[in-house]
Amino acid sequence: MGLLDLIFPKTCVACGKFGSYLCESDRTKIQPAKSFCPVCLKAAIGGTTHSKCKGSWSLDGLICIYEYKSPMKEIVTALKYRFVTDLRQVLKAELRKIKTLGKYDFSGYTLVPIPLSASRKRWRGFNQAEVLGDLFSKSIKAVYEPEFLKKTRETQPQVWLKRKERLKQMKWSFQSLPKETVSGRNFIVFDDVWTTGATLKAAGAAIKRKGANKVWGITLASSH
Repeated sequence: MGLLDLIFPKTCVACGKFGSYLCESDRTKIQPAKSFCPVCLKAAIGGTTHSKCKGSWSLDGLICIYEYKSPMKEIVTALKYRFVTDLRQVLKAELRKIKTLGKYDFSGYTLVPIPLSASRKRWRGFNQAEVLGDLFSKSIKAVYEPEFLKKTRETQPQVWLKRKERLKQMKWSFQSLPKETVSGRNFIVFDDVWTTGATLKAAGAAIKRKGANKVWGITLASSH
């Protein structure tokens, strides 16, 4: 145990037990998410978008790893709002157990995390989607480009908005690299949580408009 652990002892983000950021009891409560179509939100094999749901700018599929329930909910909240970046090691250990991603072939894909606005990133000091996206890109052996997407305008925190408001404010909120850099390539847009999907859909559409071949979404957790 280091000096910092003596001064600021680690406690489980879910139950408060001393010793680690996630105790063994709460670790067993983490549940895998079910697969669903990112457009109609109904069950879909492997999260692939139903053929009848596909549009020119829609996501081609969606993978959500865990259910957004305790303790995963507390893990995400701690990472976003309490700046506990050491939780990356907890998640890295959990991802090693996940066999879901091994079923997909993402060779040749580029993973791009959802960006924060400049002001919000300064306030937090980091972007949780970048931190987690880096872990995921290594897990699926995808190229990682954290600067690929830019936030084009300031938006309100999604957590306070209803579904229609989220969809409206996120539309046209992202800009990708120029068409000649994007055209014909395959991408994965990554975010921490899927709630209404407004953020991932808007990011995916921004990339599709520049001529991308395929765009999938991946999130750490899903509240659907």
